[in-house]
Amino acid sequence: MVRSSASLLTQAQREQFTRFPPLDEHLLSRYYLLGEDDLRLVRERRRDFNRLGFAVQLTVLHHLGRPLRSDETPPEEALAYLAEQLRVDAGCYGQYATRDPTRHEHFASLCQSLGYVELSRRLNDELREWLMPLAVVTDQPFPLMSALMDELRRRKVLVPRFSVLERLVHAARVRADQHTYGLLNLPLKGELPEKVDALLSPQDDEPISRFAWLGRPVGAPKAKHVLALLDRLAFVRTFPVQGNLRAFLPQSRLDHLAGEARRLSASHLGDFEPGRRRAILMAYLFDLSETLTDAVLDMHDRVMVGLLRDGEREAAEAFAEQGQPLVKQFGTFKSVCAAVIAAREQGADPYQAIEAVVNWQQLVETVREREVVRAEQLDPLHHALRGYAKVRSYAPRMLAALSFQAEGTAAPLVEALGLLREMYAANKRTLPEHVPIGFVRQKWAGQVFRDGEIDRRAYELCVLDELRLALRAGDVWVTGSRKYKDLDAYLLPQGVWQRQLPKLSPSLPETFEAFWREIEPKLQGQLLEVEGLLVGQLTHLKGFPKWPILRESTSATGFFALIIQGHETAQLWQVTH
Repeated sequence: MVRSSASLLTQAQREQFTRFPPLDEHLLSRYYLLGEDDLRLVRERRRDFNRLGFAVQLTVLHHLGRPLRSDETPPEEALAYLAEQLRVDAGCYGQYATRDPTRHEHFASLCQSLGYVELSRRLNDELREWLMPLAVVTDQPFPLMSALMDELRRRKVLVPRFSVLERLVHAARVRADQHTYGLLNLPLKGELPEKVDALLSPQDDEPISRFAWLGRPVGAPKAKHVLALLDRLAFVRTFPVQGNLRAFLPQSRLDHLAGEARRLSASHLGDFEPGRRRAILMAYLFDLSETLTDAVLDMHDRVMVGLLRDGEREAAEAFAEQGQPLVKQFGTFKSVCAAVIAAREQGADPYQAIEAVVNWQQLVETVREREVVRAEQLDPLHHALRGYAKVRSYAPRMLAALSFQAEGTAAPLVEALGLLREMYAANKRTLPEHVPIGFVRQKWAGQVFRDGEIDRRAYELCVLDELRLALRAGDVWVTGSRKYKDLDAYLLPQGVWQRQLPKLSPSLPETFEAFWREIEPKLQGQLLEVEGLLVGQLTHLKGFPKWPILRESTSATGFFALIIQGHETAQLWQVTH
C-alpha cells in the first residue's frame, strides 16, 4: 500500500502540536516554573523586559521544543506566571517582543547552554528507526506524532517544520508495514501463497469463496452448528496458524489487519499488492483460529445449558401432572409418623394412635398401591440424558480438536477429558475400570453412580457439563483460545518481569525510624529553601513577623509544626494589616 504523508493529520490535530494548548496549573507548574539553573540564566540578563523575554523563550523551549515565531505571542497565563516569579511587570514583555536581534541572540544562547540541536540527517534516521517499533504497534498518526514530539524534547532536538515531522512519521509507518507484511509472509512456502490467494475465489463447484464462507454466521446453538464451526476450524488449521509467529508481532497490529479483512470484500482484497494481501489474510486466519475455538466452546456451553433447561422443564411438567397424589401420600405418611412418635413419648398404643389419624385399611391401600411417580422422573438430569445423542454427535471431534490444561482441583477433569478423547478415538463403548470421579458434583452423583457402577452416558455428560463450568471459572484453559486462555498469559513473561523488577521495587527502609533518618536531611534542605524564598518575598512588608527558623534538632513533629506556625503567622498578619 502506498501511504501519503499529506493527509496524516487533520487541521485540528496539527494545531494541537503547533499552537499553545490551554494552560492549566498542571502545565504551568510542569513547564513554566523556573528552577535554580533557570533563574541563574535569567538573572544574567539586564533590564526587566530582557529577563522576562529570556524566561519566556526558555520555558517555551522546554514546553514546545521550538522558538517563538516572530508573530507569536505567549499566553497571558504564562506571562503572568513568569512575571510573578521574577517580580516584574508582565506588560514589559512588549518591549522585548519588538527586538528581533535580541530574541535571536537569546535563543542561540539558550540552545548552547541547554544543549539543544537542530534535526540533522543522522538524527532523522535515528528517530525513524526509534519510531518504527511504535508504528508496528499502532499505525494511527496522532499517537505516533505525540510520541515523536516527546522524544524530540527528551533528546533536546529543536522541533522542525511540521511537514518534516509528518514525513518522518509517514516513513516510519511505511517501514512498519513492510516489517509486518514480511513477517506474516514468512511461513508461506511452496504452494501456500497460492492457497492463501485461492481463499478469495470460489473453487470447483463451490457457490462462494472460502473467505466468504469463513465469515458467515452459523446460527442458533445446535449440535450441527457446532460441527459446522469445527469444520471451519479444521480448515483454518490447514494454514500455518499454530506456530509462534504471533509472538513477534503485537496483538494490536494483528487485530487491526484482521479487522481490515472483515471490512473488505474478497474483490477488494484481490486488488491489493500480493505481499499486503497475503499478510492481511494470514492475520485474519490467525484471528479466526482463536475466534472459532472460542465459538465452539461457547456453543457447547449453550447446547449444554439448553439440555439442562429442557430437563428442568420436563421434570416440572412431570411433577405438575403426577405430583398431587405423591404429595397426598407424603401427607399421610407424615401424619402416621407423627402419631407413632407421640404414642411412644406418651406410652400409648401405637396402633390406636395410627388409627386415630387414618383408617387402617386406607393406610394399607396407600402403601400397597402402585408407585405414583418414580423419583428419577423428578430429577432434571434424568430428562437431560435424553439429549445425550445430540452432544455425542460433536463431542469426539471437539475433544480431538482442542487441548485442555489445568492445575490443582481441575486436574482430574482434564484427565477425564483425555480419557474420553482416547475412548472416542478407539471407538469404544465402555469406560475403563478406573476413571477420575473427583469432579462429580452431588447433583450428578445419582445419575453417574448406579448400583455400584458408573453409567457411561451420564459420566460423559457430567464431564462435558463440568467442562463448561470450569471454563467459565478459569480453572481450565484451552490452547489457541483467546477467551479461555491461561490466566498467566495476561501477566508479563517471567523473563521480562525479572528484568523489570529492579526498576519497579521501591527501595524503602524496613522501619520508619530508618526512613526518617534518610529523608530528614532532604526535608530540612527543602524547608530551608522555602524559608529563604519566603523571607525574600516578605521582608519588604513592613511589620511582617520573622519566619520560624528550622534547627538541626527539629524532629519530625516539629518539622510539620513549623510549617503550620508559619502559615498561621502569615494569615494573622494579613488580618491585622
